[in-house]
Amino acid sequence: MNQKFAAHDSQGHITAYYDSIDSPVPEGVTNIIEITHDEWQACLNQPGYAVTNGTLVAPLPPTEAQLLKQAQAGLSNKVNAACANALVGGFTSSALGGAHAYPSQDDDQRNLQNAVSAAAIAPSNWTTPIWCASNDAWSFAPHTAAQVQQVNADWLAYRVAAQQKYAGLIAKINAATSIEEVQAIDW
Repeated sequence: MNQKFAAHDSQGHITAYYDSIDSPVPEGVTNIIEITHDEWQACLNQPGYAVTNGTLVAPLPPTEAQLLKQAQAGLSNKVNAACANALVGGFTSSALGGAHAYPSQDDDQRNLQNAVSAAAIAPSNWTTPIWCASNDAWSFAPHTAAQVQQVNADWLAYRVAAQQKYAGLIAKINAATSIEEVQAIDW
């Protein structure tokens, strides 16, 4: 079986692994220790091994504080993604008299903003079509200037509510003092 080697720097951090047949230690490389095949596999499977006084040393397990930070970071990413999905997942407005669903992908948001800009200077008989759905039946329905303004107001209220929820959850995540507290938080 091939002999394995671990190269390390002066602080003991492993910088490279070598194999007596497949990748021999280059000439001039110092700070090398021999390691077993099992030790080499362990180093590959769990980063953080080091060399102390010529001996391979396993990494210390993470502290409670490190585990808490990892849990907080993971949940923060999850909540961020949930907020982002909510913002492009559509919203409802009663601008047409009854509840209608409106799309809110990036293009939809730009289209609504363009309609709002046009509605601000439109004559009283002006209308523009906007995609919306009633009972899952989508249509390109005409909206008056006032209706466009109401759809935009409902979009803004929806967006702000989602962002406030996100901000509140991030504050709770950051204030959590245990992994259990973090795990109890959900979008």
